[in-house]
Amino acid sequence: MFMPGARPVTRADWRRKRIAINVSFLWILFPVSDLLGSHPGSPRAAAVLAAVALFVVAYNVLPRRHGPPSHDWRMSLTLALLALLAIALTVADRGSWSILFIFTAIGGAMRLPRRAGALWIVLCTALSAATLVAVHGDAAATISISASTLGIGFMMFAFRRLMQLNGELVDAREEVARLAVSEERARFARDLHDLLGHSLSVIAVKAELAERLLERDPVQAAEHVADIRTVARDALGEVRDAVSGYRQPTLVSELEGARMALEAAGIEAELEAADVELPAEVEAVLAWAVREGTTNIVRHSGARSCRIAVVGGPEAVSAEVVDDGDALGPAGTGHGLAGLRERAAGVAGSVEAGPSPGGGFRLCVTVPRRLVT
Repeated sequence: MFMPGARPVTRADWRRKRIAINVSFLWILFPVSDLLGSHPGSPRAAAVLAAVALFVVAYNVLPRRHGPPSHDWRMSLTLALLALLAIALTVADRGSWSILFIFTAIGGAMRLPRRAGALWIVLCTALSAATLVAVHGDAAATISISASTLGIGFMMFAFRRLMQLNGELVDAREEVARLAVSEERARFARDLHDLLGHSLSVIAVKAELAERLLERDPVQAAEHVADIRTVARDALGEVRDAVSGYRQPTLVSELEGARMALEAAGIEAELEAADVELPAEVEAVLAWAVREGTTNIVRHSGARSCRIAVVGGPEAVSAEVVDDGDALGPAGTGHGLAGLRERAAGVAGSVEAGPSPGGGFRLCVTVPRRLVT
């Protein structure tokens, strides 16, 4: 019996369904018992049993589908054969064979598209009623078989729909899990880029300074080496936090890190920070903005000075990084700025990145004031 689902049915699934189908055919033992109990002649009994066997075989070989229920000429012919055998046995032998109309209705209900399946159940019900009335005239049997054909047919029709929805639900859950994994990979890649990009830039600048001062001023060179050790250890801790998903930078730490990186690179920095209380997720976005802007200045701009300001206005809070270097440096299309746009979008914020009106490059991340506590 076909159970619709979004994925292919395995061979083991089909074996189990075949067993269930043929166990249900135990119901035809009642009309078989009636047949044998009436002591028919051998040719008659052989013909009836052959027709019943053909019905069972035809039901078992109904075309099966791995996708949504559908029909084709083979399906139509097989269902028509089942209906004709049910009519022939009921007319030619006895009314108890009308139970086959129930199986015929189930076959179409489980394999045909929704509208065609519903019409097929109604047709089988009408055929069972018409056949019993025309041949046997037993009102009680007619009502019983017709009601069973209609009720069981639509019950299996609903069961088919339930199985289809269940398959879709399983697929949806798997898709959600896949997207969650994809999102986590993107988060980790974004954090790793932002964390290591900044830290390695500071380490590179400090190492160059230490190398130049090694012979001329060993004491100052040692200070830069100590700073390298500190930055490396901090970066290692931040990477561990990023792996565990707990990394939430703060404005205080990022402004201090920006001051250290810019000072090491010989860039004059002006830092301003408004005393505004922010939710952790909002502060983290602005802190990432400070880090990304500082990293781009140190690595790309060739600037001599820059200004970093965190400003709280009546409608929004923003972090702005402006330098006087090469306005074409970051270009606004790198991985860091792309990741920053994703972070800002997560708190309904926006990112502006491009040449500054007064020369140089400007990066500004703005978060709506309504997200601020």
